[in-house]
Amino acid sequence: MKIIILHGLYMHGMVMQPLSHRLRDLGYRTKVLSYNTVAIDENKVFNAIDNALSTQMPNILVGHSLGGLIIKHYLQARQLDEQQVSHVVTIGSPMQGASIVTRIQELGMSAILGNSPSFGLAQHEGTWNQPQKLGCIAGTLSLGARSLLMMDNKMMSDGTVTVEETKIEGMTDHVEIRSSHTSLIYTSLVPQQIHHFIENNGFIH
Repeated sequence: MKIIILHGLYMHGMVMQPLSHRLRDLGYRTKVLSYNTVAIDENKVFNAIDNALSTQMPNILVGHSLGGLIIKHYLQARQLDEQQVSHVVTIGSPMQGASIVTRIQELGMSAILGNSPSFGLAQHEGTWNQPQKLGCIAGTLSLGARSLLMMDNKMMSDGTVTVEETKIEGMTDHVEIRSSHTSLIYTSLVPQQIHHFIENNGFIH
């Protein structure tokens, strides 16, 4: 099986290499894609995913944060079947947008987000109705900009995205890991959960 990995906002593919190596150790072929997260070129990103897909084996798409939303947009556009892409795993992705993004916009700081809100970071309503099994991973360690910008410590979050924001109607399973938004991609628990989800259509609970 081949796993294609997309990073999140303000990041580069390099940050996903540790996760990629851990998934290789579990027997997967992997491909990490890089893209400009504040000037997203939809055709360029979608074509890169197209080219990364294996025609010889099932593919799995894994995205951290914004990367998970790009995958959601990609599958809505391409309408691939389960033989082409069998599973999707999102890591700290706000599947219906992030309240922190709304707050950044309210503060007049939209410029720092570029066009990323148009790709799902802006709050919106949605459901998962693709044929792929969807597993959503949430962090619960509130270390990040959220507490400074939102002034709310009531909502359980990974410091950037709330646990509730990582859920979407139609997902196959959801799991929480005690980790912050960025450290989710470095914890050894995430590749274990990805592997278990692919093998069993569900996480370890």
